[in-house]
Amino acid sequence: MKAPEAEYTVDQLLEKTKELMDDNKYDSAFKLVVKALEKDGNNTQTLLLAAIIQLESGEIELATSCLLRCVGISPERGFEKYMYLGQLSVELEAIKYFQLGINAMQRDLDELPQDSEPAAVLRRKMAEAFVAMTEIYLTDCCFEADAEKKCEQFLEQGVNIDPGCPEVYQTMASVRLSQNRLDDARDCLSKSMALWVDKDATDPSQLPSYENRLALVRLLLELDDKEKALNILERLQKEDDESVDMWYLYGWTYHLQSEEGASADSEDKIELLSSARECFNQAIKLA
Repeated sequence: MKAPEAEYTVDQLLEKTKELMDDNKYDSAFKLVVKALEKDGNNTQTLLLAAIIQLESGEIELATSCLLRCVGISPERGFEKYMYLGQLSVELEAIKYFQLGINAMQRDLDELPQDSEPAAVLRRKMAEAFVAMTEIYLTDCCFEADAEKKCEQFLEQGVNIDPGCPEVYQTMASVRLSQNRLDDARDCLSKSMALWVDKDATDPSQLPSYENRLALVRLLLELDDKEKALNILERLQKEDDESVDMWYLYGWTYHLQSEEGASADSEDKIELLSSARECFNQAIKLA
């Protein structure tokens, strides 16, 4: 006779689900989250995990449905659902969700000791949400009548909530570039880099994301600061040498250096072009 299966609580099922997700076992994780939903279909933490698993599986519509159910059940608390919905949306709808997420984070922040680690983490997430909103007005909503005003407003709020967030100053540099204020853009990038460039390179928590630093390289190249760009690329290569974008930017930086006043047959120009070619070939190989 088969022994009856052990009866787990929702909390136990969710804990096991998270463990499976950490191990990238999303199929098994989804089976457990379904069981948790059968026990309590209105548990917002369960719905959020279901949405995350579905996003990993490319099921965008199902994930969105779970996230919107979270909103219906708990519109005032739980900022994560709004961050995901903001990323899944475009233009002003995305702005709406990011703002709702910031509002929810502010409610959580108001209940925490302001000098605590959880408060610092929340402030950083709020600053990053303001950055995301600014980037939307720099791109999808750039033709809105108040786009420039909104960019300035969101960046000011980002600086106020977390003055130590590098991404805020980096995004400010993008805005200054769009305004053709090149010296101000350089100052913003200097502020951004000063917040992390001397931190422990082996500790990811001390650094902006890899993608964020690739974006930094692009900005540095726009501002004709190829030496700093190469310094950042060298660090990125040590972290992950299988990034197509990194190798492309490496090659493009060497190519730009080769055009700086060297004669066509000079050794320096030939060496730089050779280095550029090697980087481009590596990018092609990985693509």
